[in-house]
Amino acid sequence: MSAIGRMACSISHDMRHSLTAIYANAEFLERHDLCAGQRTDLVLEIQEAVIAMTKRIDSLLQFGRSGRPNPLVCERVSLVVEKAVAAVKFHPEGKNVSITLGKLSPAEANIDARDFESAIYNLLLNACQAATHSTHAPEVTVHLIEVDERIYLTILDNGPGVPASVRETLFDPFVTAGKPNGTGLGLTLARRIAEEHGGGLCLEESNRGGTIFTLSLTKNRLLDQSDESCICSDRGSAIVGRHKSIASFRHRRNQRTAGST
Repeated sequence: MSAIGRMACSISHDMRHSLTAIYANAEFLERHDLCAGQRTDLVLEIQEAVIAMTKRIDSLLQFGRSGRPNPLVCERVSLVVEKAVAAVKFHPEGKNVSITLGKLSPAEANIDARDFESAIYNLLLNACQAATHSTHAPEVTVHLIEVDERIYLTILDNGPGVPASVRETLFDPFVTAGKPNGTGLGLTLARRIAEEHGGGLCLEESNRGGTIFTLSLTKNRLLDQSDESCICSDRGSAIVGRHKSIASFRHRRNQRTAGST
């Protein structure tokens, strides 16, 4: 019940904040002394508030649903990744972040493309939000590789890292790392979607120089949950390919750190 209470307080606070912004801006728009630029700014703020409210409602509906509403269809996973990247670049918090697509395997898998894109979008948006707090130019790197029946998506950012205070509960519902407009459901939903696709989601590394998340899935079958208690503990040869990407990320990070001293 305490979790439900926290959720209700968080939702009501966020909704009230957005509605207040919409109402105030609507009142300003009634003034006749505003120039076109000021009116455009007010309209954009209203649109952003509506988008934020819609996102919260969609997250809650997705979190509350049970069962799988959509059938799994064979899709090229890299195309879903590219769609998610394109969507994040339109988000206000993703526009000024450099998102680099590294190695993208052409692997196909039986997936719910809409849900899977949503999971990737949440991870990318989190990465962009973290990268904007970097002491260097914000950047996010994405890699997609396949090993036998598994596909691994690795997302790296150069932000300040996940606070130690929330790492143990990072994937629990309604946990946020100090984000004023966060629902605390993004990572929860991303992990659940990954598990529904026979995979998992884990935080591989996080420190002051950046954070690395890995999402995995199986190509053509759903694994039993008991086999997926921690997908990152059984990656086989996938470690080699992804660790090369991580090593390159660390090398660039260390070069920037050395240059700033």
